[in-house]
Amino acid sequence: MTPSDDSHARHPHCVVCGARMQFARSLPRLGANPALVSYECKRCGHVTTRSEDEPQQRE
Repeated sequence: MTPSDDSHARHPHCVVCGARMQFARSLPRLGANPALVSYECKRCGHVTTRSEDEPQQRE
């Protein structure tokens, strides 16, 4: 898998409209708290944030 394939695979689909979400921002790990990453759906505006340590969902 190439880096671009890996990057594409990490972007989830929107649970509201099904479109591919785009990276919005990330927060680094702070103490015992995990690093967080947020994705935004440009089609409907839904935003989701998850831990970078969470396993990727299969789509």
